[in-house]
Amino acid sequence: MVIDKHLSRRERKKLETRQSLMEAALRLFSESGYDATTVKDITDAADVAKGTFFNYFETKETILPAIAARRLEQLKEALTVERGAPASPVARIKLALRLVAEDPLCEQQLAQRLFAAIMRHRDVNPGHALRDLLAEQVRQGQEEGEIRGDLDPVYLASVIRSLFFQQLVIWHHGHRPGPLPMLIDDLMDLLMEGAAGTGWPRLS
Repeated sequence: MVIDKHLSRRERKKLETRQSLMEAALRLFSESGYDATTVKDITDAADVAKGTFFNYFETKETILPAIAARRLEQLKEALTVERGAPASPVARIKLALRLVAEDPLCEQQLAQRLFAAIMRHRDVNPGHALRDLLAEQVRQGQEEGEIRGDLDPVYLASVIRSLFFQQLVIWHHGHRPGPLPMLIDDLMDLLMEGAAGTGWPRLS
């Protein structure tokens, strides 16, 4: 996340501290596990006092949806063509799903913790942000003729999101062999057989 230089020095410092706490937490959760990581571990890694954590997050659990929201902001930036993303909107949807699948937050235990946190703290729901991000790519796909224009972009984005998380759960439990990114690409190709517009090359 780029810090707005027009903010006051105090506001920039607060955003930088919050960002440092989230980065430290995600790194420690990935390395040591969520349960084994304490708030003090996080604040030590971010080089701030332990009490500082609670100026930004109510509990250790509430930092998870905040991390997910920030990762989705980074994902949105990664999907811009100027940043090297594919010109094809459908290819960008595939890229988005692969990047989410490869994110540390999608590791099985951390994903379960994140889901539980979202259920208990519904004021922050990164799933809605992911749906909206996908819906924008669907709209662009409709403009390019890659996706049928008669489909509701938000509905189709919700379907893609739901199928993605279903495949993630199935893969976590070992019911589908193979690399997850490949399974995600196969899922999108199958879905596109029904959603494709005239500009999308069909499998057959």
